[in-house]
Amino acid sequence: MNRQREDSSIGIIGTDEKIIIVLSYVFMGIAGLIAIIPVLHVLAKSVSSGAAVTAGMVKLWPVNFQLETIIFILKDTNFFTSLFNSLFVTVVGTMVSMFATITTAYPLSKVNLKGRKFVLMLYIITMLFYGGTVPTYMIIKSLGLLNTYAALILPFVIIQFNMLIVKNYLESFPESIEESAKLDGASDFKILIFLVIPIAMPVVATVSLLYAVNYWNNYFHAMLFTSTPNMKTLQLFLYDTINTAEEMVEKLVSNKATNVSIEGVRSAAIVLSMIPIICLYPLVQRFLVKGITIGSVKG
Repeated sequence: MNRQREDSSIGIIGTDEKIIIVLSYVFMGIAGLIAIIPVLHVLAKSVSSGAAVTAGMVKLWPVNFQLETIIFILKDTNFFTSLFNSLFVTVVGTMVSMFATITTAYPLSKVNLKGRKFVLMLYIITMLFYGGTVPTYMIIKSLGLLNTYAALILPFVIIQFNMLIVKNYLESFPESIEESAKLDGASDFKILIFLVIPIAMPVVATVSLLYAVNYWNNYFHAMLFTSTPNMKTLQLFLYDTINTAEEMVEKLVSNKATNVSIEGVRSAAIVLSMIPIICLYPLVQRFLVKGITIGSVKG
């Protein structure tokens, strides 16, 4: 009798698990559709005729397929200049930030460092309390860095939270390995470059991704520190295109380009701006997953 009850309970548990799995797939499928449908709609409008877009005929599939709008964004706007600016700031900024972060986190990971607690307290205070936008702008302006790449990189060279992640990860590094390297005559710099960093590549890759995402998505400070067209990043280009799409279309219509629309121009700019991220995401997806748990801040 007891055996039958145990078997029936196991069967019930198995059924509940199957129901949960099915509901999870259904929920994730709905969430995926909610995410992908707007993208398909914008993509369809970017390659549909202006008349179809204006008439509201475009849903999830292009109507009267055309590439005139895409070609216009590529040829007659500052898209490539803005794309280069974003890529330059992201790549160079990430390299500079990682250099500053690692060279700061490594000595702070040593418990015998004099003044370690005081320096850590300064970083934590600056992480909790921000000086403000106006003082930051005044400093950048007084240094003559407005409309330069330095203005988009230097204020974000070290993000305190990222530095703490690297520091906490390096604290778990076995000291015996470093001591052995020192006995072999290796300097602290060689130990850091040839021993510590290769072993710490998981956290280095994760934090590099965090910095890259921060530089790539930086919109507010790019708007604050740059004003010339040749220094605008891709995010600013997208913002300007969305706001000035009506003027662009009026000029195109005056030049007898009647196959474009205001929403089509906006959609084309959005689609072209998404392409770099779509191409890079498969390469960095695994680091995004690692970044959820790696180097969590200790108390």
